[in-house]
This record gives sequence, C-alpha cells and structure tokens, in this order.
Amino acid sequence: MAQTEPRTASIFLDILRRSGRWSPPDWVFLPLSVLVASGLIVLALNVRPGTVEPEITDSSFVMEGEALGQLIPGPGTRFELTFGPMGEPIARLSATASFEAAGLLSAGVGAALPADWEANAVGRIVRFEVEAQAAPESRIDQIRLGYFTVGHGDSERTLRPVTDSWSTTGLCYQVSPAAQPNGAEWLGIWPGDAGDGQAVLVRSIRLTLEAEGETLAQCEARLSES
Repeated sequence: MAQTEPRTASIFLDILRRSGRWSPPDWVFLPLSVLVASGLIVLALNVRPGTVEPEITDSSFVMEGEALGQLIPGPGTRFELTFGPMGEPIARLSATASFEAAGLLSAGVGAALPADWEANAVGRIVRFEVEAQAAPESRIDQIRLGYFTVGHGDSERTLRPVTDSWSTTGLCYQVSPAAQPNGAEWLGIWPGDAGDGQAVLVRSIRLTLEAEGETLAQCEARLSES
C-alpha cells in the first residue's frame, strides 16, 4: 500500500502536467498536486488492492481473476472487485463524473505497467484488449480505452461498445521509438461518458506486443477476430 499510493499519485500528476493537454504554472500545480495526492491516498485506504499480480511475459501483460484487484480508480471513477455466479472474480467499474468534466484529469480505472514492460514496448505496437459486459442493471453501452506513455505520446481515448453479454473489444497503439521508460506507463478504462454511475463488468484485461515488423492494420484485424 505505502509504495502504491505515491507512485499512483505521481503518475496521475504526470498525466496532468506532461501530457501537453494542460500545463499550469507551479503556483497552481503544486497546491493541486497536494490535493490530488491526498485524495488518492484516502481512496487507496478505502480500496484494498489485490495481492495477486498480473501475469507478465516479454510480450504480454494479463489481468484476470484475483489480479483484477490491482486496478486503481482514478479521479471521477469507482472500482470494486466482485464475484460472478461461479465465484469468479470480476471487476465492476463506474464513473461518478462525466468524461467531459474529468477525462483530461484522469486515466479512468487503470493499472500501472512495470518497467520491464515499458522497455519492451518501445517502438512496438501494443494490442490492448478488454473482456467486458454491461452490469445487469446498467444502461451503459460504451467505454473508453486509453494507453498512456506520459511525455512520449498517448493513444486516443477510444470509444468501444459494450453489450449485456461478454465480448472482447480493444485498441491498437504504436508506441513511439523515442519513448523512454519513465515509470509512468499506464492503461486506463473510462466506464461511460455520462458519469452517472452506470457500471461495466470486466473479466480480463490483456496487453500484447505485436511481433516486430507487424502493422497497425494487422493488429486491428486481430482485434476484429476477437
């Protein structure tokens, strides 16, 4: 817990200051940083992180089962680890603020990526896939996915459909060859633009590094086969 909170705060503040979307002066940024960091610490104290780590290889990063407990809700979003009818762990995501109001300040519900992954991803195409469905009582029909290298370019906050049955959706993103591992690489899911608390369920999250020489078109073709 003690190690997760400062790093999480730092990543969100880096997204604020270094993404190029908003660059406030220090007299604005420094007090804001304290408020954001404090809020994240309070949030973390109320959301017990999972103890099972994601499965990571040289070319894949997978969160499923109890590893979904490692997800972290950014400002404007909520996350809880629930259980399906067979007792399987399922992440429940919702937004308490609209994407228009809070989307530029937050990656949504996300996960920090390890340094080894960052190094392997430089110059490569990342395939980001999420297995999701709308919660039974929810009217949600879209989520936004984002991949952030913070300071070296981010993906678009791509809208993807969700339905009332399980399906896999995703995006493909080309990491810049000039990217430098900085401890701030991040994936994020924004659960519904309206911010009205409608929930989406997530059963797995997977990142795959496409083989060197592969194209975005080839990656997107694989997404369409999911």
